[in-house]
Amino acid sequence: MNMYDTIFVRKSVRKYRQEALEWEVLDDILKFADSLPMLVKGIKVEFKLVSNIERNQGFNGPFAVKAPYYMCISSEKKDDYLLNAGYLMQQLSLYIESKGLGTCFMGAASPGWGLKNTMKYDYVIAIAFGKPKDSPYRDASQAKRYPESGLVVYKEEVNADIRKMLEAARLAPSSYNNQPWRFVVYKNKIHIFTRKNPLIARPLDRIKMIDMGIMLANLLIAAEELWIDVKLAKSETLMNKQFEKNKYVTTALIG
Repeated sequence: MNMYDTIFVRKSVRKYRQEALEWEVLDDILKFADSLPMLVKGIKVEFKLVSNIERNQGFNGPFAVKAPYYMCISSEKKDDYLLNAGYLMQQLSLYIESKGLGTCFMGAASPGWGLKNTMKYDYVIAIAFGKPKDSPYRDASQAKRYPESGLVVYKEEVNADIRKMLEAARLAPSSYNNQPWRFVVYKNKIHIFTRKNPLIARPLDRIKMIDMGIMLANLLIAAEELWIDVKLAKSETLMNKQFEKNKYVTTALIG
């Protein structure tokens, strides 16, 4: 199973067997992480593997998931660094899941200061992973996601492959299953927006941009699988335009 296939069958795993993985498996995961290209050039990041088998490594609280391992990412704080981190971590999550292991994003849980202080840059997010107690997979129909009609506005008729890209994006995981992405679609471009949070939820803006990066990973993995040439670029016109319910993020240029 490759990463594209995994998009459609993965699920967030919250119960793990507290068993060690072979070093060869962990080393392969680390090498994959270090090989990932940045979504946004010029941002330095660090991946940190944390073993939670012998002693608790600091992920606590009501939203923490107890797992044998965590992979953390820390990043320089530059424009779109949250988007970049989400993009990288979703690829890593899918890669791990494609090996039959389970993962879960730790969006609402944070490591203790002791662990944070060992990181090179500012902590962004982590994924829990390891051998799941149950299957790490499920049928795509079981995913609790908004229907396409609630997320996508088609301005022109598009081919089946572009619809497959958007389906992959629709299935992306998000904090609290918030699914903040919205799409306006033409034959040769997809304008990507995020829903605006109300004032009382503005603290969630940070997590939301990580979620948007996660979704972009799914979208671009699908494009690569389907042999569709896609480049991301920001429209100055849309960046300077105010929308009542949504905020413009970027555009996927096709072809």
